[in-house]
Formats: sequence, C-alpha cells, structure tokens
Amino acid sequence: MLSSIKQRMNRDEEEGFTLIELMVVLLIIAILLAIAIPTFLGARNTANARSTQENLRNALTAEQTNYTAQQSFASNLSTLEGALTWSSGAISSKGGTTVSVSTFTATASSTAITNWTGTGSTDGVMLMGYGKDNNCYAIFQSNNSAADFTAYSEWQASSTGCTAPTSPPLAGPTAGSSASAQAVGATAAWYASF
Repeated sequence: MLSSIKQRMNRDEEEGFTLIELMVVLLIIAILLAIAIPTFLGARNTANARSTQENLRNALTAEQTNYTAQQSFASNLSTLEGALTWSSGAISSKGGTTVSVSTFTATASSTAITNWTGTGSTDGVMLMGYGKDNNCYAIFQSNNSAADFTAYSEWQASSTGCTAPTSPPLAGPTAGSSASAQAVGATAAWYASF
C-alpha cells in the first residue's frame, strides 16, 4: 500500500482532454444552439403577434359591451377599457396598446347590404393594432341584422406604420377563405380568424 502511494506521488505525467474530445463537445453545443435559437425566435415573434391580437380582442369586448347598452359602436371607450389607448387614425408606433377605431354603417337595399359607410347609426366597427412583429392586425365586427359576422385581417406594415384597410365583404368572409377584392394592397385580406 505504501508503495502505491509513493508511486502516485512520484508521477510526473498529467492527463487531460485531447483536442478531438474538446472539438466533439463544441460540436454538440453548436448543434444544440442551432436547434434552440430559431425555436426561441419563433416563439418570441408569436408572442409579439398574440399580444396585439389580444389587445384587439379586449377592445372588441369593450365595443360589444357598449353596443349592448347603446345600440351603436363608439370610437373611444377608455372608460370601459382603460388599459388601451383609443385612437381614430393610423398607428405609427408598434407594440403598444394603441387601438385605432373606425365605425361603419351598413346601407341596405331590399335584399341585402350593399355598402359600408362611415355615417349614421353605427352597426359595424373596425379595430386595428400594430404588433411588435411589424405586422398590422384588424378585427371588423358587424352587428347588422342582415349580416352579423366577425372578420380578421393581417398584413405587413408600411414604413409609416398601419393605416386602416378597406372594410370586409358585405356578408363577411367564409371560414378558411379570403376576400381578395377587399384586400389592403395585394397582401392583406379578411379571414374568419387570425
């Protein structure tokens, strides 16, 4: 036993990791990072989009609450939903809680709605927000008895921010389809959900 202790103490050779072993460890770390970083960035972009969409849904809830009491939509409901900033124009700063509101009235013929206008008693409202993901989002709610629907739109923001899109088709979008004739530019259309 004494001789084995003496042998260990007299040892001049030190052993460590070889260069190949270190390179294998670095390769494994690089592979893990290559998998993790895109997943993280995708999750972050999704969270940024969902934040704006949730603000619009909260604004729509406030608008529907007001519509139940007043029978028309309003352009500023800060007393009902104080967490949002209510606006009536284009939105230039992204990622905030600003919601742009436009109210509409459906003009009807004897058979169907023929147009959305911005005058009279309001039975339609469009809510728009500018997400941190550099996309614009909009919800259009129609409470008209001839065409009761909710439509959703998403499009790439311009260099100046988000401007209001044209109103959706008069009868609203069908599930899973778009209304390209009512698109904002060539990239945005109205859908049955986000």
